[in-house]
Order: sequence, then structure tokens, then C-alpha cells
Amino acid sequence: MTRKNKEPLGVLFRNKREEKGLLVRQVAAVIDVDQAIISRIENGDRLPTREQAIKLAGLYGLKQDIVLADWLTEKMVKDYGDDPLAPDALMEAHNRISLRLSEKRGKGKS
Repeated sequence: MTRKNKEPLGVLFRNKREEKGLLVRQVAAVIDVDQAIISRIENGDRLPTREQAIKLAGLYGLKQDIVLADWLTEKMVKDYGDDPLAPDALMEAHNRISLRLSEKRGKGKS
């Protein structure tokens, strides 16, 4: 559920905006944010919020689940990427989340 091209989301969003011939101000108006926020997202100076990522995915015709998975990945790397314990902690989090989701699926079958 990830993109093949691993460019940052901001670059993806800028490329999609340019492909559609939209101006930064037009995108900002559609998702109801200041133009500076769109510029900062596209330049990699900030991540969009989850809500903004969803709106941008919809505007650009991107699959929401793929964009959100990439958004969450970028958020984790931004927040924890410099911590030497992060790889082990993220692996354990992966295991716990997988178990939790598996248990939820199991409860839904009964």
C-alpha cells in the first residue's frame, strides 16, 4: 500500500498541482488554508495535517489510503527518525498494531 516512487509527499503534491495547471492560491482556497501553508508543504518545510493530506489526495485524484500511509510514514520519520531506538520501537509498534487489528478482525467474525 505504498507508492513506488518515494519522493516526499510535498513533491508529489507540487507535481500533481502543476500537472493540473493549478496555482498555489487556488489549491489553498479549495482546502481552506493560507497559501503559505501549501508552499511550505510543497517545499518540504512542513507536513500537511491528516485532514489536509486527505483533501489534497482528493483534489489530485490520488488514492487516499496510499497518501495517508505515506503521510504517517513521513510523520514518524520526522518525529522519531533521529532516535537510535526508533527502528526497534517502530518494529515493536508494528507487531502490536498488527496483533490489535488481527484481534479486531477476529471479534468481527463471531
